[in-house]
Amino acid sequence: MKLILFFFFLFSLTSYSSENIVLVVSMDGVRHDYVDQPDLEAFRFLNENGLKAKSLIPVYQSSTFPSHVSMATGVTPEKHGIMHNSFYDRSKGTYSYSGEADWIQSPPIWAILEKQNIKTATYFWVGSETDWRGIDISYSKAPFDGEIGEEEKLNEIINWLTLKPELRPRLIMSWWRGTDSVSHRMGSTHPFVFEQLRKQDKILKKLIDEIGDLGLWNEVTLFVVSDHGMSDVSNFINIKKILNDSSIDARISLGPAVGHIFLNNKEEKDKAIQALEVNQYLSAWPIENLPSAYNMYHKDRTGDVVVTTTAPNMLVRGIISNPPKGMHGYNPKINDEMDGIFFAYGSGVRNKKIGKIDQIDIAPTILNILRVKIPEHMTGRIINLN
Repeated sequence: MKLILFFFFLFSLTSYSSENIVLVVSMDGVRHDYVDQPDLEAFRFLNENGLKAKSLIPVYQSSTFPSHVSMATGVTPEKHGIMHNSFYDRSKGTYSYSGEADWIQSPPIWAILEKQNIKTATYFWVGSETDWRGIDISYSKAPFDGEIGEEEKLNEIINWLTLKPELRPRLIMSWWRGTDSVSHRMGSTHPFVFEQLRKQDKILKKLIDEIGDLGLWNEVTLFVVSDHGMSDVSNFINIKKILNDSSIDARISLGPAVGHIFLNNKEEKDKAIQALEVNQYLSAWPIENLPSAYNMYHKDRTGDVVVTTTAPNMLVRGIISNPPKGMHGYNPKINDEMDGIFFAYGSGVRNKKIGKIDQIDIAPTILNILRVKIPEHMTGRIINLN
C-alpha cells in the first residue's frame, strides 16, 4: 500500500508546475445541493470544465470555526483543538469567535509553507489574524470585518496574483459570506437563500474570468469549498434548565448540536446523563465513553459529559426571542444536509466527478500541488484531481 501511495504521489507531482498557486474560496453555509440550480453561471462553468465532488463532508461539530481550521490543518477538532465557534478550555478559559492563532494546536498550512519560505495570503480565514507560534503570514487581512464585501476580496486576490513572482503568494485562502446568514434567518431552502447564492455566484464568475484574462489558469489551481450545510430547526431544548431542575452545578459550553458539560462535582456524571436523556431528543455520554468516531475527545476542551441532538432540534441555554429557522453543527455521518461543496478548476485539474471527500483532505492536497512534503500528523488524504 505504501508503495502504491508513493507512486501516486510522484505521478500527481508531475501535473503541477514548480510555481503553481493554489486559491481557496470558502463560501459559508453553502449546502452541497444548493449549487444544482441551473442559473448559477460560475458553478455551471466549474461543473462543466472542472472537478466536482459529490459533497465535502465536514468535521463534527459541523460549524464555521472547526471546519475552517480542519481544512487548514488536515486534522480533526480533537487534534487541532477548535471544538466549536466558542468553547471552554479547562486551562485557558473561554474561546469565543477568536482570531488568535495560538488556540490552534496543530500547524495551519500557511505556517507550514511560510516556514519553508513559501509566501501565503489569507483574507478572513479562521486563525489567520495573528502569527502561529512565531510564524506569520506574508499577506493577511485583519481584523475580521463582516461588512467587507466579496468584491473587495476579489480585488485583493487579483492584486496578490499580479505581484512580481518573487513577491506573489503561492497559497491564497479567502472566506466569503456564502448563504449562511440568510439560511439561519429564513430557513435552509427559502428563496432568499438562492437569491444570495446567485449574488455569490456572480462574483465567483468574475473572479474566474479575471484570472483567465490574466492568462494564469496554467499556474493557478482553484478550490471552491464550503464549511458546512444547513438543516431546518423548530424544537429548542434548554440544557441549562434541565441541569438546574436537577440541581446539577456545571459550566455549559454549548453549540447548537453538541454541548459540553463541565461538572463542578465529577460524581454527578450519571445524574447529569440521566437528567439529559429524559428528553427523547438528547443523547449523552461521559467523556470516557464518547464515541471515537466523533473525533471530539480533547483533554482540556471536552466536557465531563457530552450531550448531542439531531435536527430539527437545537440546544439552547435559555429562551430565544428570535429563534433561527436554519442551523448546522449536526453529525454529518447521519445528516448529509451538513455536507458542503467542493469544486476544483485550473492547473492540474481534469474535468470529472468524484465521490464524497473530507474537509481534512484539503490541506494535504494543497501541499501536494505545491510540492511540499505532507507532515505525518495530517490524517487527510490527497484528492486525485487529474
